[in-house]
Amino acid sequence: MTLSDSSGSLLRAVVAGAIANAGVGPALAAPSFTLPFDITDITTLPARDILLWASVALLVAALIAKVIRDRYRRQPPPQGPDLRWRKNPPPSPQP
Repeated sequence: MTLSDSSGSLLRAVVAGAIANAGVGPALAAPSFTLPFDITDITTLPARDILLWASVALLVAALIAKVIRDRYRRQPPPQGPDLRWRKNPPPSPQP
């Protein structure tokens, strides 16, 4: 992959992200439902809810990191010989 290929794919990704944001952004910016708590004031949340939302945020961040990291691996890493007995049966015993 040359530098021009990687910059071209980066440009396409940025443009695709901008288009997706333009289409989805307004729908997410003004939800038609009400949250069960006031998100602008974190001090009113109980510690249990803060812990819950923090763990959800960490889970989402970990999943995004995993997807991004695995996206660039085109081929699996090289491995040793296939040791499954179905693929490589043991030699038959000699009488």
